[in-house]
Amino acid sequence: MIAREPISELAESLRRVRTGEGSTAEVVRWLRASSDAAASIPKPKACDPHRNYTRTLLFKNELFEILALHWNPNCTSTIHDHGGALCWLSVASGTMGVENYLRTDNGASPGYASIVLEGREELTPGSIDHRQDDVHLHRCMARDCETITLHVYARPIERFHGFDAAAQRCFEITSTYDAILSA
Repeated sequence: MIAREPISELAESLRRVRTGEGSTAEVVRWLRASSDAAASIPKPKACDPHRNYTRTLLFKNELFEILALHWNPNCTSTIHDHGGALCWLSVASGTMGVENYLRTDNGASPGYASIVLEGREELTPGSIDHRQDDVHLHRCMARDCETITLHVYARPIERFHGFDAAAQRCFEITSTYDAILSA
């Protein structure tokens, strides 16, 4: 488990990033230092039947939350934003493919979204992906082995949007946890 002292260091870094006094490099350093601990977090026994990965809450306060996700081989998330939160994803073990999308409409029509694929990348252990707006979307895909990722959201995510590129629609998703390990 990730110790409280490093979490308090992360809290200060996130406060500084949100106020413009710090940089995302501080959060990246924390994620790199915490990667080994994240790789040892146990996988929850129960899983939401609508997805092939689990979400374990490690820490949450009014400013941010930390989650560990366990991905089954070859499973995929929906294309999604982060509900207005800053997001950092670090691969602790395994390999994660990421498809990057750009939202091209202004979001004014409820349920409608126009998105285009911007590119793809492969994330290996130690790699970090960062999202700072809800225009740059992504879909995450575990490769042919179980993958563990560590996520930091600068403000907890209660609701966010999923996207169907072919149907040009978006829909609201409510965040859930499969396990809570925070004290």
